[in-house]
Amino acid sequence: MVQSARLDSADSALDFIYSAELEKEIFDRVSAHYAPHLPPARLNPPRDAQTPEERQGLIDYAIWNGSHDLFIVQVVARGISTLFKDDTEFQFALARQLGDDGLHALASRERITALSGSDGTERIAAAVRHHWQVLGDFPLSSWQAFLAWELHFEHHILARLFVNRRSSQIVDLPTRDFAENRIMPDEEYHRIKITEWWLRKLKSASFAQREHWVGEVLEADEKLQRLLGGYLRDSWALNARASGIDTRNYIPLYDGWRREILALLTGRSIAELPSLTSLAGVDREHEAALSPQPETV
Repeated sequence: MVQSARLDSADSALDFIYSAELEKEIFDRVSAHYAPHLPPARLNPPRDAQTPEERQGLIDYAIWNGSHDLFIVQVVARGISTLFKDDTEFQFALARQLGDDGLHALASRERITALSGSDGTERIAAAVRHHWQVLGDFPLSSWQAFLAWELHFEHHILARLFVNRRSSQIVDLPTRDFAENRIMPDEEYHRIKITEWWLRKLKSASFAQREHWVGEVLEADEKLQRLLGGYLRDSWALNARASGIDTRNYIPLYDGWRREILALLTGRSIAELPSLTSLAGVDREHEAALSPQPETV
């Protein structure tokens, strides 16, 4: 009876519909606490780059985005053929993610060419190789590690993207239009489908199995946080240099967002989560390993 009651309680904690509206509600709550200076919506429209330095910042940011998306394509492709070769339903969701992020990566490369007059393929490829060097095959070591990797590359990253949407001052206008009309809806769909798959899996499990899986996913999420610390900090710095986003208090903002997402997706309260590594407290040996390097003349 006790275990049944605990399972019922856990079920109720997972009884929600994941959506962009829910994400905004959570981010608004977190930002009100950690970054009250952020507006609830953009106050002024951004402008296009006006100097060679600003244009180079946008090129470097496009390199980052292109390599990020192409790395997702590579990991997802391997995941479909290995970890999830017998999970046809999840394969459909991952196939959509693979195709969408492939298109996003291609769009970044095309904007690099338009902005710089040269092909950015090798810089993107080099940045993707750095991803593999730092993470190795850990995202493909188990479905729990894969899910944790998805949370980092799709869900946790959203804290910075919210800040970007509300405070960026400089943008590549064609990229912004493509992001608003295609990338943002695509990424929302990916997060929803990944979340739905995970929640179905949890709800179909016994209480003991559920607790075991949650523990493994949280452990994998923590390992990835430590590995990706430098990458994450550099991504905020690059976004600030390229777009002028407001990075005040970004570390507690990111940490708070990550805690809220993990609590929501595991059915646990904030207090029930294990101690989580702060973005400020990770090992800095990977500080620059994943950052696209500026071109030298």
